[in-house]
Amino acid sequence: MLQNLETFDLRDTGVREMPKEIGKLRMLRHLLGDRMSLIQLKNCIGCITSLQTLHNVSLDGDGYGAGVVELITELGKLKELRELGLVGVVREHGSYLSSSINEMKCLEKLDIESKSKEKVIDLHLISSPPPMLRNLTLNGKLENFPEWIPELQNLVELRLVRSQLTDDPMKSLKNMKNLLSLFISGCAYEGECLHFQDEEFRKLKDLCIVFEKGALCSLKMLTLYYIPQLKTVPIGIQHLEKLEVLRNWYMPTEFVESVSSDGGKEHWIIEHVPLVEFRTLDGTFIRHSKT
Repeated sequence: MLQNLETFDLRDTGVREMPKEIGKLRMLRHLLGDRMSLIQLKNCIGCITSLQTLHNVSLDGDGYGAGVVELITELGKLKELRELGLVGVVREHGSYLSSSINEMKCLEKLDIESKSKEKVIDLHLISSPPPMLRNLTLNGKLENFPEWIPELQNLVELRLVRSQLTDDPMKSLKNMKNLLSLFISGCAYEGECLHFQDEEFRKLKDLCIVFEKGALCSLKMLTLYYIPQLKTVPIGIQHLEKLEVLRNWYMPTEFVESVSSDGGKEHWIIEHVPLVEFRTLDGTFIRHSKT
């Protein structure tokens, strides 16, 4: 009966199943929930053409069956969508999901989360990635760094979580001139080196590298080398219990001061490391050893 309803917010209510009658709310612009199932709307969600925000939709309900495929296909009719959040994504959804996202020319924010850490996110947006996309989160395994991400020249924020990448993604991101925030967490990168080259990432203002408990459990040496935007210690270094050497070379003054043994507010994060070395921007070498 709420024919003029524009916002339907079901977050923090525990409601998961959406009744098909929601399809009658043709003025609805924002539909917000927590892992809500829209399988009941698989034949009518595309009729709510005024929708601008759709978050957080679960694709778990029908497994890989026809119902979830129909739902994903319907999403491609939402031409005015600005924000889309999906959870429970698996490889089998890839081609259908890619086709629908390619139709969302107004999309500004996209959050994709896989069903589990073993499930692969496999999107193919090479031909026509959303031109207005500013915020992208990929939470799940990526077999390779997506080739279409560097094509998103309006992208401001990129979050990679649980990606399990082994090739340095920085070489693909280096020409993204508008990227301001980069978040790497939860085993997003399992290679040996993240390389930020000279004159790259000139606009980056927020760099967050997170080591979660249990990740890199055998790591003995970690080197942070000339990351001017990194002003604080990467979150979770305290979890690297076997770390023997931490090298901080040519890091900004704010970073060095934050971990200083002489009153640095974040020194506690690295105090378990037997050997910590600093080489400041002016060439000064500082070595702290517990042996």
